This record gives sequence, structure tokens and C-alpha cells, in this order.
Amino acid sequence: MRAKEFADNQFHASGDRLFCSTCNIAVDHTRKDSCGKHLETQGRKRRYKSLEESLSKKAKLQVSLSEALGQRSEAELEKESTLVSLVEAFAAANIPLHTLDNPKLRMFLQSNMKSCGVIPWASNLRRNYLPKAFNVHVRNLKELLGGSRSVAIVCDETTDREDRYILNVLAIPCCEEVEEPTLKAFLLECNVLESTNFKTVSDAVLKILQRYEISPLRVSAFVTDNATYMNKAWKDSLKYIFLNGTHVTCTAHLLNLVCEEWVSSFRTVNKLVCSIKRAFTACPARKARFKQFLRDNGKIEKLPPVPVLTRWNSWFRAALFHAEYLENYHEFFTKEMEGSSSSSLSETRDLCASPCVETQLAQLREYAPRIMEALTKYESNEVSAHLVSEDMALLIEWLEVFAAHEGNLEVTRIALQKSAERLRNYLSGEATAKFRQPAADFFRACRVFDPSNLSTTEIPAEFVIKNVRWFEDDNLAKAELQLYLSRPEELRASLHPVEFWVNAAPRFPNLAGIALSCLSVPVNSVAAERSFSQYSGVLRDDRRCIKSGNLSMYNMLYHNNEGI
Repeated sequence: MRAKEFADNQFHASGDRLFCSTCNIAVDHTRKDSCGKHLETQGRKRRYKSLEESLSKKAKLQVSLSEALGQRSEAELEKESTLVSLVEAFAAANIPLHTLDNPKLRMFLQSNMKSCGVIPWASNLRRNYLPKAFNVHVRNLKELLGGSRSVAIVCDETTDREDRYILNVLAIPCCEEVEEPTLKAFLLECNVLESTNFKTVSDAVLKILQRYEISPLRVSAFVTDNATYMNKAWKDSLKYIFLNGTHVTCTAHLLNLVCEEWVSSFRTVNKLVCSIKRAFTACPARKARFKQFLRDNGKIEKLPPVPVLTRWNSWFRAALFHAEYLENYHEFFTKEMEGSSSSSLSETRDLCASPCVETQLAQLREYAPRIMEALTKYESNEVSAHLVSEDMALLIEWLEVFAAHEGNLEVTRIALQKSAERLRNYLSGEATAKFRQPAADFFRACRVFDPSNLSTTEIPAEFVIKNVRWFEDDNLAKAELQLYLSRPEELRASLHPVEFWVNAAPRFPNLAGIALSCLSVPVNSVAAERSFSQYSGVLRDDRRCIKSGNLSMYNMLYHNNEGI
């Protein structure tokens, strides 16, 4: 049998066909070489890796549960394990545990989950099984972060529906994934603070790091918004504890402020955006009539985007949509006014016919996509530390060049100038700037870790060593940096920087570790913003009575459901 010629049950036979045990697909068994080639395909390797990780996770869960549940009989342990997994699954899917009290669901689960017997009521599951599922989760999270060479800390604060101060603290481990080099954020704790100031934030962050056994020397960055108390927490406290770290303020927040410059400059367009939003939200039936109107005129049935203050780029999207449908709006709202004396409809129709609105929208169609593209890029979780400095410099140059363009409207020129000024102040890193990037020089230094930059940009080793704190007490890394900079022609500049440094670790062991840690520093705090969106999903209107202690458990199990 051909299957016996390969170890570890890599293939199995069924009838007269040979199947790969990992992919479960038939392979050509007439030649051994064909089977060997299948084992080397990228698809098979990816599936095998995924299978190994799944089995490893299951084994870890079983060991962790055994430790958490103590010495029990096999049947008792299996029942406990099943119930803990059930609670974990419901929390990860953000399904309230009281759903399990539904008679039909209980009957179905009990008849199909023989190992758990009678399922306890939701109150029992919350009291006895939710903490066990959470403890297993924390143990696995500790193990994951413990194996990372560095960790970036991201935190932000909000006020929830119960008027509590909520501080979410997340960790982003060092990225060493070659195939998909993205930054993955894990929620460490959802903290309820009595008050929000630099002392309570610093205290909460340090206690959380101690709980997860994360050494302050492994912290590569403290990533926040530009709130005064966050800046003070770094400047007066954490800077002297995170000796290898840097303080990063959110680039996406800055770009959103740039978008606001355009909103305030294009006041007439903003009137149109607000007027159309009001026209459709005040009369839901109008949405159906507008879709019918578009259908009758051979247009794609699309409703206008609704601009929301907390959703970045939404104002630009709405304005660009209105630019495309401006003529249709005028005809539609003229028909809507038949038999109606609404002054708001009259205002909307007049704005749609305004030459001023038309010319301003034409300018927005020309310039907005470039700014929207930058914001979309820098609210993602891509590895961007080596790109952000150059990208922002190019954006400033673009804004300044077109601000001097004679064909622009005055409002466009003002918006371009103010946007460039705000970006320039941000990148200056000066303490006098209202919104600044304290890590501006750090990100300039990070350009050195992209080998493709070495042939086009001169980046002095002294500048890198001065602005990357990891070099302060590592003489070997300094020597490796000099060697790396001296031979740019020998480097494989076509590789993604993460892949390059993973491969370069044998040649530059200390420098590779520093490079990967720096590349893994996030340029935004969007992970914290997204964690608050998920928090709102957990604390919805029908779950407002969740206890504070349970709330953190639910939130963490929900937020981290894919990563652990």
C-alpha cells in the first residue's frame, strides 16, 4: 500500500483511491513522487498548520481545564469540560446565557450533548462555569503573550450607558507571521475606573501587566489617543517604567481631524449633507419612494450613506454620493414637495439646484479620495510603522502643492492649507503642538527596517540608535546595524520587512529582534475603538443589569474569540 510508505498517517486508502489525511482529497498514487509533491504544496502546508494549531489548542484547553477543575472522575471532568466549553462558546458569540433557559433549546442540547446531562440554569452557569471559562482563557492568553519577544499596549477610555468610566487595555504581540503580517490585538481587561486621570490610568495599566506577567522591559509602545491625561500618564509615569517603549498617538485620529477641516470649510455642502440626512431619517417611507424613483430612471437602487460623527470617512462618502445623484435629487425632491408645504424639503431642493453646491462637490470629488485612502489605510491593522512617516510627508507635500493651484475655490484652498498645517504640526512632535505625534522621530527611524528604503534614503545609524530605545544597552545590535547599513546591495529588498527580518535572524540575531519589535508597533489605537464597539454589543439594552465583574469576562471572551 502506498499509504504505508509515508509516516504519521499522512495518507489513507479508501477503496482503490489514496487520500491526503490533511486535505481529504484524492491524490495520484501511481507514483510516489506525486504524493511527495502534494505534501510540499502551500495549500497542504497551510491546512496542516491549521490542523496542528487546532489540536494544540484543544490539548491546552483539556490540560487547563484539568488543572482548573481539580481531580475528578473522567465522566465528571467531561461534563464540566463540556459545560465550560458551552459557556465559552456562548460568550464568544455574544449570546446571553439566559438563552439556555429556553425549553426548546435546552431539550435540543440535552438530547444532543449526552456528556453534559442536565444543563444547569443560566444563573448556575454564570456563577460556577463562567469564571472557569474565563480562567482558562486568561491562562491561554498569558501563554500566548509570554511567547512574544515584545508587546505593544493600547488603551482608551469611554463612558458607558451606565455612566461608568471604562478603560480597555489591549496587548499587541510582536508580529512574526510571514504569510499574513498583521497586528492582532487582545483585550487584557475591561476596567471600571472611579475617575479618569493620569494616575488611575497608569495604576490600572501596571496592575494588568503584573497580572499577565509581562515585564515592563518587553513593552515596545504605549498607544493612545491624544487626551491630556494619556500624555501625562506617559510623560510623568510610564516613560520611566517602559524603558524600551515609546509613546504613540493615533494617526487615524489625526486624519479624521483633517477630514473635519473639510467639513468646516465646505459649509454649503455640509448643509446639503445634513438636509438630505434629515429628509430621509424623518420620513422612512421616503426611502422606498427614492429607491422606486431610481429604478424608474434606470439607476442602481442605493440609499444615501448616513454620515455619523464616530464613523470616519462617512461624511466624505455621503458628499461623494450626493455629487453623483445631485440631478436626481432635484427632480425627486421637487416631486416630494407636491402636496407638501415642508420648508426643509424646499431647502433641500434649492440646495440641490445651487451652482455653489455643484462646484464645491466637483472639487470634493477631485480631492477627497486621496484623504479617504490615507484614513482607510491607517485605520487598518497592517504593519505600517516603517511607512507612516514617509506617507504623511508625501500627503503634506500633495496638500501644499494643490493648495497653491489657481483653479481651486477659496474654500478648497483653505481646507488644503489647514490640512497640511495640521499634519505638519502633528509630525513635528513639538510639545507646543495641540495634537502631536511624540513618536515622530521613532517612526522616521523605523524606515531603516525596510530594506527597500536603503537604496533611496540615507538614514544615519546615529539617528536610529538615538530614537529607538531598544539600542541603548545593546552594543551587539548597534554593531549589527552598522553591518546591515553598509551592504544594502546584498539585501533582499523585495520581501515584506517582517519576512525579511524573520529570515535575517540567524545573521542579525539582536537587530532582527529589535526590528520586528519596532515594526510591530501600531500606528493607531483603532483596536481600542473597536473593542468599545464590541463592548456596546455586550452591554445592550436587554443586558444592562450585568455585574461589573461578569461584564469584563463577557467582553474579553467576546473580543478575543478568534485569536486564542
